[in-house]
Amino acid sequence: MMATGTVHPPAGSNPVIVFLSLAHWDFLLLPTLLGSLFLVVAALIYNNLDNKNPVYW
Repeated sequence: MMATGTVHPPAGSNPVIVFLSLAHWDFLLLPTLLGSLFLVVAALIYNNLDNKNPVYW
């Protein structure tokens, strides 16, 4: 994406949806914030299910 100068689709579509539908900024912040929090929680749960971490370095 850096080579072609394109934007990541979700990052580019959120502001477009807000501007085209004349929605309030809460519409942009709420789905984006909830989506980000969901991804972090899912990653933490998935990471903690795997107990194959090294015991020592």
